[in-house]
Amino acid sequence: MGYTETLCAYNTLQFKDYSRYEANMFDGDGKAKYKDEHFPKDLQNAYELGKRLVEKAKENLKGE
Repeated sequence: MGYTETLCAYNTLQFKDYSRYEANMFDGDGKAKYKDEHFPKDLQNAYELGKRLVEKAKENLKGE
């Protein structure tokens, strides 16, 4: 399939509003805080990964 990479994003939100669901196994406030702290970096990492994948695809096209 070609060049691949993996990007992991942890502790993601399952719901926008945890108070609307019976989901006591999740800490909605903690997840929201984690998202606020980590999501911008996750987005940046995803953007950089996309750039790398495009560059690798271009390299493969040049080699054909």
